[in-house]
Amino acid sequence: MLYVIDQRLKAQRIAADKSVQVIHDVTSVLLEPKFIDSLLSGSTHRNAQVLTTEHCKFMLNDIATCSLMRLDDSSMDKLWSLMTMIYKWQLFVSRHQLHLLEITFRHLDSINKLYPDTKRHMLIDFTKNTLLDFWNACGEEMQLTIYNTNKAWLQCFNTKISLLIRLGFQAMDGSFIANVDQDYFNGYAMSIGDNIYIKSANQMNQQQTSETESNSMNQLAAQLNINQSFSEDLQPIFAGQFQQQLEQTFNNILFDDFDFDVGPDSSKKQDNASSSNTSKGCEFVQVQNNESGDLVKGNSNGSILNQNLLDLYSQMP
Repeated sequence: MLYVIDQRLKAQRIAADKSVQVIHDVTSVLLEPKFIDSLLSGSTHRNAQVLTTEHCKFMLNDIATCSLMRLDDSSMDKLWSLMTMIYKWQLFVSRHQLHLLEITFRHLDSINKLYPDTKRHMLIDFTKNTLLDFWNACGEEMQLTIYNTNKAWLQCFNTKISLLIRLGFQAMDGSFIANVDQDYFNGYAMSIGDNIYIKSANQMNQQQTSETESNSMNQLAAQLNINQSFSEDLQPIFAGQFQQQLEQTFNNILFDDFDFDVGPDSSKKQDNASSSNTSKGCEFVQVQNNESGDLVKGNSNGSILNQNLLDLYSQMP
């Protein structure tokens, strides 16, 4: 109930001071020690009976409107449907009676995060201790009975909730989906009872960020004319092919081509290439054959290169 009220206050952009007052007033009445004690004492009475739907709805309506906020019949019906269906889904995902206590404690922890203050913190601590003492005193058999009673009490509700449908947890006929394949499902299942509106908003922000990053990568790949295929292994790209792609995309030549002609003007072109490279700060040491077939001594240390080594390099692609 408090999750829904807080979400509606934010959606309607109610002033912060009024929102705080509403949440604090409802929390104070909901977790009033005498009220909690009367619920637990009544449940252990010899003639105890389960609250009817009308009784429970009337009681929660009084609690929800205990502050300056007012709800008409239509708003209260929507609030009731959201409360019952999301709680029903939480128990649908759970698998053990101990999960009921975990869900309740997560509810209390999330309430403590809604505009926390000292008074509300003390009420939540008191409620936790009271519920824990009651739960431990019940024993395993009674705990299972309470758990099954909660699940059975919710079976009559079958309203479609847009939030659960959007998250992929509820079908269009109102039934819950048992086998959910979404990656984020475990994040919800392992934290049942947290504020689902905050969790869904965080999930949506993460999804939008992921889609933005993916679109940026796709745009970059399209600019580079790279065909991304995740079903095939990455193939090597040759330097000449990469150079052509960059030239076509950015119209910018990164490397100059060198001519190696065999004609009568080859020496002139080699000299021009050598002077061009020198002017750019790149020097190449050329090795040429003399008339006797011996290798010219290198300019750096005067040693003669091994012919077998030269043949080996000449055969490399």
